[in-house]
Amino acid sequence: MKARREALALPVALFAALCGLAPLVAMAVVSVARIEDYTLALDLRAWREVAASPVMRGLIGQAVFYGAILACLTPLAAYPIALALARTPMAWKWLGAVVLLTPLYTGEIVRIYAWRLMLGAQGLINAALGWAGLIEAPVQALLYTRLSALIVMFYNTLPFMVLAIWAAVEAFDRRLAEAARDLGASPWVVFRRVTLPLTRVGLFAGMGVVFALGAGDALTPALMGGANGATAMSMIESLFGAAFDWPLASALGLALMLTLAGCVAALTLLAGRARRSARRRGKI
Repeated sequence: MKARREALALPVALFAALCGLAPLVAMAVVSVARIEDYTLALDLRAWREVAASPVMRGLIGQAVFYGAILACLTPLAAYPIALALARTPMAWKWLGAVVLLTPLYTGEIVRIYAWRLMLGAQGLINAALGWAGLIEAPVQALLYTRLSALIVMFYNTLPFMVLAIWAAVEAFDRRLAEAARDLGASPWVVFRRVTLPLTRVGLFAGMGVVFALGAGDALTPALMGGANGATAMSMIESLFGAAFDWPLASALGLALMLTLAGCVAALTLLAGRARRSARRRGKI
């Protein structure tokens, strides 16, 4: 039986290796290779340039910054939504899921341009602020800034954080929270001492997903960030295309991937440690 399962898994493993590992191996080879007299020669020029260039280091740092900010901010909005969905009667949970996922049914460009209409000088938000008498002239800082890019990226990644926390809330025994309330604990104490520790697995999983999505988003900063819209992904595209510098593009792509993979791996280790800690305490 075990041999049969391994035989069935072999095609999937080969397909994953072909589609996932082969391009990475090719990029690694291209990043350190130079064709000289029809032979391949070792050349670390691309990696040295990535390490020495403040622009490329800054773009990698910007990707980590976007991912980290989103990973830290989305739980603040996701927890109330997830807790409300968990308390919703079973017959209406499907409606909550539909409402939560509806923004993802449209294309990313459609969502970005909808936000541009809302944040623009003649947009809905400026119109509402002017109608309320809070501003005399349109607020220009709402569009084509890092803030506007973060707002749209927050909106795009929030459903993934809510889903992760919602699943964790549904999994733990809510009678523990009820017992804490019966013993006189305030709602904040119940959340801090009971709900948050029991849902840390979902929190860290959601943070990993949101971090990866935010750090790897090239379209939103380009369309919403204005002069600050340059990203590592857009530079990689330019190096592969117009500049035709494949070694440098491969080195930058691998450096970005390794940096983001290290951050996501740290969140994964935190999630695993949280799960093991909860099991040792007999909470899950």
